[in-house]
Amino acid sequence: MEVTVTVNGTQHTHDVEPRTLLVQYIREHVGLTGTNIGCDT
Repeated sequence: MEVTVTVNGTQHTHDVEPRTLLVQYIREHVGLTGTNIGCDT
């Protein structure tokens, strides 16, 4: 599944698995590791 998002004014397009969480996408594909996971529920 291809996803396109704009983060901090920059557009990012990647192929990701449908079960990928937004926080995972931002950390792993966009490279913004300051994004924290709030809770697992």
